[in-house]
Amino acid sequence: MKNIVQRLFQKKPEPRFTATCGTEVKILFSSENPSMLGKTMKTTAIELSPRSIRLEVEHALAIGSVLDVSVMLAGTNRIYNLTGNVRYRLPSTKGHYHVVLALRERNDIRSDLKAWKHNFDQNLGYAAAG
Repeated sequence: MKNIVQRLFQKKPEPRFTATCGTEVKILFSSENPSMLGKTMKTTAIELSPRSIRLEVEHALAIGSVLDVSVMLAGTNRIYNLTGNVRYRLPSTKGHYHVVLALRERNDIRSDLKAWKHNFDQNLGYAAAG
């Protein structure tokens, strides 16, 4: 089972970019993860793409749960408010977890998904992930 999940993590359907130091991701809300209610948590972004973000988090987020996040890219003052579903989760170092957040549009709250995707067309100077 672990090999299947690892292959899913390595799937490369679109260009991905490694996150630079200073890229901030804050988890603002997740109704499916009660330990996070009312908390804003900083996480580490590992890889970024137009349709997903790979994060390192301290909590074992439930697969399928919905997260509202804000992302500030290094070297910019622009904050992107995004929503996504946790698709995959693997253990990482120091008791942390790597999760892949599949981004999606929402109709009930403001989302910056279109602007987020547009920035990848401009490549913002991030290094391509291998």
